[in-house]
Amino acid sequence: MKNEIVRVITPLPLTEEQKEIIKKHLSRLSPQEGFILQEEIDSSILGGVIIIWEEMLIDCSLKTQLQKIKEKIVKEVT
Repeated sequence: MKNEIVRVITPLPLTEEQKEIIKKHLSRLSPQEGFILQEEIDSSILGGVIIIWEEMLIDCSLKTQLQKIKEKIVKEVT
């Protein structure tokens, strides 16, 4: 079985502890073992993390959360 690449995008490099926490949570989503974290740094997300695994996107970035709040406010005002 080949190891799958899981892209992890953060504004700053992850610590080893943070990597282990992400691996632990991802292992709950799939019984399949053997994935490799591919770290990417993107300061434009401001904070949080974006995880891309195959067709799954988990966007917990601060940038996205702020955008959702903005859209909700604009929707309520109009």
